[in-house]
Amino acid sequence: MFSNYIKIAFRNLLKYKGNSIISISGLAIGMTVCFFLCLWVNDELSYDRFHEKADRIYRMQWEAKYGENSWKIPLVPMPLAGLMEGVFPEVLTATQVLKGQFTAKKDQEFIRENRVLYIDKKFLDVFTVEFAAGTAEVLSQNPGTILITEATAERYFGVKNNFGQVIGRTIERNDGRQLPIGGVVKSFPPQSHLEFDFLAPLHHSGLSFLERRKDQWGFATLWTYFLMNEHADPAQLDQKVQAYVNENISGTVFKKTGNYERFPFEPITDIHLQPNLAYIWMFGLIAIFILLLASINYINLATARAMTRAKEVGVRKVLGSKRSQLIQQFFSESALQVIIALILGILLAEICLPYFNEFVGKQLYINLLESAFTGTLLLALTLFTLALTGIIPALVLSAISPARVIKGQIVKTQRKDRLRHGLVIFQFCISCILIVGTLVVRDQLHFLQSKELGFDQEQVLILRQANGLKAQYQPFLQKMRSITMVSSVSTAQYLPGDGFDSVIFGVEQPANYEETSLSYSHVDAGFVEALGIEMGQGRNFNPLLSTDSTAYLINEKAAEKLGWANPVGKKLAYGLETEGEVIGVMKNFNFGSLHQEIEPLILRMAPSAMPNIFIRLKAGNLTEQLQAIQTEWKGMVPEAPFEFAFLDERIQRLYRKEQFMSSTFSLFALIAIFLACLGLFGLASFIALQRTKEIGIRKVLGASVLGIVGLLSKDFLKLVLIALLIASPIAYYFLEQWLQDFAYRINIPFRAFVLTAFAAMAIAFLTVGLQSLRAALINPVRSLRNE
Repeated sequence: MFSNYIKIAFRNLLKYKGNSIISISGLAIGMTVCFFLCLWVNDELSYDRFHEKADRIYRMQWEAKYGENSWKIPLVPMPLAGLMEGVFPEVLTATQVLKGQFTAKKDQEFIRENRVLYIDKKFLDVFTVEFAAGTAEVLSQNPGTILITEATAERYFGVKNNFGQVIGRTIERNDGRQLPIGGVVKSFPPQSHLEFDFLAPLHHSGLSFLERRKDQWGFATLWTYFLMNEHADPAQLDQKVQAYVNENISGTVFKKTGNYERFPFEPITDIHLQPNLAYIWMFGLIAIFILLLASINYINLATARAMTRAKEVGVRKVLGSKRSQLIQQFFSESALQVIIALILGILLAEICLPYFNEFVGKQLYINLLESAFTGTLLLALTLFTLALTGIIPALVLSAISPARVIKGQIVKTQRKDRLRHGLVIFQFCISCILIVGTLVVRDQLHFLQSKELGFDQEQVLILRQANGLKAQYQPFLQKMRSITMVSSVSTAQYLPGDGFDSVIFGVEQPANYEETSLSYSHVDAGFVEALGIEMGQGRNFNPLLSTDSTAYLINEKAAEKLGWANPVGKKLAYGLETEGEVIGVMKNFNFGSLHQEIEPLILRMAPSAMPNIFIRLKAGNLTEQLQAIQTEWKGMVPEAPFEFAFLDERIQRLYRKEQFMSSTFSLFALIAIFLACLGLFGLASFIALQRTKEIGIRKVLGASVLGIVGLLSKDFLKLVLIALLIASPIAYYFLEQWLQDFAYRINIPFRAFVLTAFAAMAIAFLTVGLQSLRAALINPVRSLRNE
């Protein structure tokens, strides 16, 4: 019996070649896209889950509020690790981590190593680190040694397999310091928020500020992780920690009533997941919808064949076939097409995977033999698609009445029409939502990229790690100012998008606060001029005035927060100790992402060399300008790599998620429209075939070709119009929710819906119109000929 089903399925596959090609190709594309998106979602959900004790590892945070100003950051004071480990029995061990960098020397080349984690010896007790050579005891036995990854060992020593020969060798820093290698470890998988090439000892790092801050609660310094007892309750531990902080620390370290300090913690599996949760949901929903669109094509075409196969069903029932047998037969036909589509989908996935990886910036792979997830995913996709495409057509086709067939009364029913119409509406509804989303996301992205920020970001070169100039710092700045192609030069503590540090300032009264936390940055006297920031009141820093070493520039937002109508001349005390005078008020400028509003900001004169140099270039040959600056850098500090970026490009990188979302919507809107039109094309072909004689009669009676095209197209265009009416409020709601994440945003433009309506109607008309025109041009003699 089963072999008979398969034989009939193959015959029908060949009999309805066009229908089969449309159905199978649509399913193959839908399954491939869904497969890729599921791989992406699984990759996002798997971050930091490879650690053996991942479910019990937490990262501390620092949450603070001073007046109306509040923030939460993952950097915490150094004493917190000892507090967690020593006071709370729920905590088994705690470890501290600092992200850093250094410059290493390889032969005659100097390499900036930016993937350095400074760790303590308890790091290996908390995280799962696999050794390729050496043992975990090396951090206790030889605390001054470093651990490197296998890839780093290959880069520096050319070793690929026998990593034991690397142990005991050294890597030289550009300052001459030798770093002995105590072990070689495997890199963490890409699904980790901790990326490293080097694991260096935290307490032998030579970073002097660590010694100064080891007992200080007022400085955000390190990442702190802890391993919780498997029987402990995180919620109860959180309450205990906050109660202890309030009772023993806040009263002596963190002052004023109404301010608060908390040290909550988060599971490491949430560190990457939470900020990206909306995008994961978006990809998951798109995966489901794309597969639904492809399956709907099959369902529509299969149910449209009901009239064509009515006699076959009638004859089978008269000859004794039961409905259950007919359901099995039609289900077998669906299964055959789904399996063929799956095979084509796997081939398509193998071909397109490199392009998809480039699109999403990941290293996904397909391994059918070794990956249990890949096999399970393909099985789930197959069963889900088969359930969608097999059940409805099988039920519809098997329900045909043999009596009505024999009497010649088999006609299309409103119920079947409503099913097909509903599915077409659903397809175009999803397509229209994606089109509107594409237009609105692109408009918002353009708004973010073109909005005036309050400073001039064009033609500004940034040199990173400028404090590597050491004694040549000031001579280099003077040399830059003397170059004719350089307009101005400045230095600063932070770059756009960096999280500014904050400290408690004492405030001259009368004001809204006696003391409050304010974000600040150290800059030199040329910062305001170099970035083209406008002054609202007062003056800029003057390096010739000794009093300006303790002076402040504030922005209008800070003046507003403090309640100062005339800020110039008012006093501020940095850290409640260093008092200085406000000499000027800058007009508000946005030095961060436009997701957040402009915050109060204080600028202080830099007491020493700052890590970032801003060089404003005049219009000219960019290559020549860069070569001239690099030549001066190399001449002064050949042991320090020349690292540069452009300010406008860095600002654009603040909106990578939005750029990715824009590209995503565009791509999947095209795929959705293609699948919807594919099904519409096939459905229009069947409708035109069913109405062949009607078309012939109308032509004999004088109907024009355009009239017939309009007749056949109008029903489909009505469905697209209904889809637009349903999709518009849905798209508006979700896009409005997405735009709430931006402090500066567009209003959803009406033209996005107009353009979507025009595009959807035009695409649908072209798709259906081609088939309608083809049917209308058939000679009526052929249309009316007896079968």
